[in-house]
Amino acid sequence: MIHDSGLSKSLWGEAVTHAIWLKNRTPTRVLGGKTPFELVYGRKPDLGKLPVWGTKVYVHSRKGGKLGT
Repeated sequence: MIHDSGLSKSLWGEAVTHAIWLKNRTPTRVLGGKTPFELVYGRKPDLGKLPVWGTKVYVHSRKGGKLGT
């Protein structure tokens, strides 16, 4: 994932976390076609806003006033 995204190798921890997040939302035969997420929460996971690993995102910070003061 890191190689394909072109991101720094220092982000390996975040890459592993993302991979585990995906795995927990992937159906498996052992669970009868359900995901581990479904087993825990009793509902299908919402993948509607799933970003691709390495996609540039922007975070809105509510700290500070109008001019960041």
